[in-house]
Amino acid sequence: MFQLLRFLELLQTVGALPWPSSDPIFGWHGRCRSNHYLLEGNYERDQHLVDLLILRHGQSEWNAEGKWQGQADPPLTELGEKQAKAAAQKLLSVGHGFDKITSSDLRRARRTAEIIAQVIGGDVSVYKEFRERDAGAWQGLTRSEIETSWPNAIADQRWPEGYESDDAVVHRVMPCLERLRGDYKNILLIGHAGLIRALDRFNDAEEASITNHLSGRWYQLNDGLVPKNTADFSTEALAHGLE
Repeated sequence: MFQLLRFLELLQTVGALPWPSSDPIFGWHGRCRSNHYLLEGNYERDQHLVDLLILRHGQSEWNAEGKWQGQADPPLTELGEKQAKAAAQKLLSVGHGFDKITSSDLRRARRTAEIIAQVIGGDVSVYKEFRERDAGAWQGLTRSEIETSWPNAIADQRWPEGYESDDAVVHRVMPCLERLRGDYKNILLIGHAGLIRALDRFNDAEEASITNHLSGRWYQLNDGLVPKNTADFSTEALAHGLE
């Protein structure tokens, strides 16, 4: 072993083997205690992994009317409040605690988060970055109205003027999640169907998330977002795909 150490040190001296580096490509942080980083050292990878559960809000008044909401701000229906309470009990029974509960600042998401927090414990922090995608000219329209003015547009994914792209959604959501990552390990986010779909597509999820009310996906948040299992805390059958 002593001969191996001397041989490696000799290689370093003549430049045939690199000295310890703090370059991010190696993934190391801190300074080594030894002459050779492969043999001994105090190295810490950035492994602050966060479990993140993103769920869609409860039914809103516009959901009940079949309207595409975008960033409009209708409140929850009575059914939506009941859905949130039922989901809260399911979350409580699962026993997975959260040290942070957060939501979009739109009423349908914020109120859902508040109801859940009353049951499982915790305060709710709201962020405009977690809003639903902007629906542009489709906001406030029903599917039939959209089909009349934009035939087959939904099926063909031809979006109207002002419709927010997946990339735009991801680039406003991720910096906010990164800020939260530094302080928490288990985060519950009450958001929106369009937000969840955008994150799934951007991160190449193997299957589409369930987007019933109070359904969504588990993610692992580290230097990026890794889609994990889908999550369903609702028993409803999804009646339509409006965001």
